[in-house]
Parts: sequence; C-alpha cells; structure tokens
Amino acid sequence: MTTHIALRAPKWQVHAACRNADREVDWIDTEPGSAATADRKAICRLWPVRLTCAITALTTDESYGVWGGMDQADREALRHAEVQVAA
Repeated sequence: MTTHIALRAPKWQVHAACRNADREVDWIDTEPGSAATADRKAICRLWPVRLTCAITALTTDESYGVWGGMDQADREALRHAEVQVAA
C-alpha cells in the first residue's frame, strides 16, 4: 500500500509577493547589490508578510536569495550585528 503525503507551504506564503511574481524571475540565485536583487527587494517591501518571511529566513539560516526584502548580505550583516549586541 502506498501512502501519499501532501506537503503544504506555511500559511503566510500564500500572501507572499513572490508567490504571484513572474515564474521566470529567480528569487534564489541573485547577486547582492545587483539590479535584479534590488527589484526583488522592492517587490517584497510592500507586502504584509515581509517580516514573517524575513524572520523565517533568519531562523532557518537561509543563505541564498531574497527573503522578506533582504538579500544574503543583508541577513549576514544582521546576524553579525546581533552577535555584537549580545556580546
């Protein structure tokens, strides 16, 4: 007997800007500081789930792409600042 498991995205992702974005746009493989990354970050900024998305990327140690209006360089800078505040 085969069991099928349906995987579902977290509820907040239903409301994410990238969900309705052009499928040709790559949200993961972007270079920090590039025009493409700036465009993706701008799309994120106006969405109500931006903070939830950013927190998800930070808590799961996401290394690539634009999440919650932040690229990997932004997240790394925030992680570094967090360490300095805690010290």
